[in-house]
Amino acid sequence: MIVTSLTDVALKVGANRVLRGASFSSPCGRPGVDIADERRFRLALVRRAVATLGIPVDRPTLFDDDGS
Repeated sequence: MIVTSLTDVALKVGANRVLRGASFSSPCGRPGVDIADERRFRLALVRRAVATLGIPVDRPTLFDDDGS
């Protein structure tokens, strides 16, 4: 499981689960927003990452914002 904005690279090197992050420089955060919004974003991202660990995959799989 990897959280990154470089999803193509992660998939090509064989990461089994790839979750798209926010941006290149800050995949697990959103600099420039207020702290409450930042906390909500990070919490949602961590919850999503944990949820993907329970989904069986048989090849490198991208989990994107649309829930896939």
